[in-house]
Amino acid sequence: MIGVDRVSLTRGNFTLSRISLAVPEGSYTVLMGPSGAGKTLLLETIGGFHPVGEGKITLAGKDVTDQLPETRGIGFVYQDYSLFPHLTVEENVAYGLRMKKVPSRERKETVHTLLTSFSLLPLADRYTGALSGGEKQRVALARALATRPSALLLDEPFSALDPDTRSSCMDEVKTLQREHGLTILQVSHDREEAYRLADQVVVMDRGVVLQSGLPAAVFSRPGHRTVASLAGYENMLEGTTGPADGERTPFIVGGVAITVHGSFPVGNSCLACIRANDISLSRTDIPRNGSSNTIEGQVVSLIATDQGTRLRFDGPFPLTIEIPRHLWPDRGYQPGERVIAQIAPEDVHLIPVAGENVNGVVRS
Repeated sequence: MIGVDRVSLTRGNFTLSRISLAVPEGSYTVLMGPSGAGKTLLLETIGGFHPVGEGKITLAGKDVTDQLPETRGIGFVYQDYSLFPHLTVEENVAYGLRMKKVPSRERKETVHTLLTSFSLLPLADRYTGALSGGEKQRVALARALATRPSALLLDEPFSALDPDTRSSCMDEVKTLQREHGLTILQVSHDREEAYRLADQVVVMDRGVVLQSGLPAAVFSRPGHRTVASLAGYENMLEGTTGPADGERTPFIVGGVAITVHGSFPVGNSCLACIRANDISLSRTDIPRNGSSNTIEGQVVSLIATDQGTRLRFDGPFPLTIEIPRHLWPDRGYQPGERVIAQIAPEDVHLIPVAGENVNGVVRS
């Protein structure tokens, strides 16, 4: 288990502020956040590369806060893999074992097993400069695992890979993690990686933890605008709640009211978060769905995407709308055309602005 208990430190003009998180033994946690959130700094601090100003770091229940990196028993894989170009694949994987003075026979057996597991045996005598991105990534992981670390820290290990290689490498890492019961903390900015790999997601920004939990729970119920953005809510509208009627609450934005599912206190300043693909579009002459919010406006622009068409809508408030290819009408919408946007109350997620979560504490 990796434990971080109220850790703070300052590097230059950036501060990690009372960070707390726990990565359970044998689990996979993905640490997310925008650029400059402090993700890599936190990872390096857990690895022992930066002294802690206050707080405590534990591994498998042991306090390692003041231990040197080489004594913590942690494997670390950087985004650029940091392989030794003057060494072969086999020598890279064996490097940590040599430093620990592992006997030659045991070292060779361990390296052979890892090269086989990562499909690197045919590349054993090649220098790493001649390898592809996916091959380098596998070498870096094999090298990190050679010393049998108690935990593995990964800093965006898939970001430099092409889509096919990235997909297969993610599958390999997840399989290895499950088979060997590895404890992994990985930095990522990619929601797909979190869904595919993580047992737990931790989101941070500006040196503080904003929210943590199961990926589906965090991404469906974000408690902060940064989390909502990472969760794929393209539309975030500022407004105020009106008086609730049972499980329906009016939300006033742009001078109009839209209905939100749930009962909220009246007069709250909130962000209404709506995913672009949860909004449907129709022409003004089409009968309206009485159970959905209907907003009249016009098409501003549209862009073809690999999923369909992304459209900018302007009415009482602007919206980004994603229309799947199979729902695109025979006669496509045109800029300037009057249309109706429809949004189900259940697809509007409210975040009270005065109650956004920071480090698990509700900000007032």
